Amino acid sequence: MSKKNEEILDTIKEYLEESYNQTETAIIPKKDNLTFGNTIKKIDHVKVFYIDMRKSRKILTDANDFWSIKIHKSFLLAVIYSIEKRGGHLRSFNGDGVLAFFIGDNAASRAVRAALDIKGFVLEINKILIKNDKKKIDFGIGIAQGSMKVAKTGKGGDDQTKQDLIWIGLPLYVALELSELGKFPENIWISPHVRSSIGKEKHLNVLYDDKTGKSIWVKHNKKLKSVGDYDVRSTNYYGII
Repeated sequence: MSKKNEEILDTIKEYLEESYNQTETAIIPKKDNLTFGNTIKKIDHVKVFYIDMRKSRKILTDANDFWSIKIHKSFLLAVIYSIEKRGGHLRSFNGDGVLAFFIGDNAASRAVRAALDIKGFVLEINKILIKNDKKKIDFGIGIAQGSMKVAKTGKGGDDQTKQDLIWIGLPLYVALELSELGKFPENIWISPHVRSSIGKEKHLNVLYDDKTGKSIWVKHNKKLKSVGDYDVRSTNYYGII
């Protein structure tokens, strides 16, 4: 084994043997808020928002005329704008998947409203794609709630391209699974905890149809890998752009 490999292996062993200091925080940390020391931040009552484009590989068939780039840029702009408009915190981009968090007053309602806004934008984007004989965008959004832990990982120094935050917690896994259920017309899925929070917040109407007064949510029992049998909800509604 080379000397460099030995050094890396020794560092790995240190990582696995070290103890960590956990502190609570009321904000969604950025990379600059955390160090490479043995520190973990815990966030309670956070809403985890994950969105992923469906079957994005098919879009790559249009790459020769730059439509793949155009579509991805348009989709991500709609996602970023909608989340930030509702006070969400974007923290991770993974290809065509985006992870964000909502915290504070009316966080559940704001997260759902962001999801509805995104769908409204995507419907407008799809009108343009249809006119140009391109495949429509489809996507899934999952929103869950609970406690999350975060730590900084990667390589120290000024090069942040080699650094990232690790997000650990059941709500993340639930949000990911819920997003996988999403597809047109039921693109948006929420956990029962999010539904309960919305009912308590009384902020933004994201529960009932304005005209009929009926619930916009449909209840399902799904078996998720992360939690087993789970009473989740989906909606086919969208925000008016």
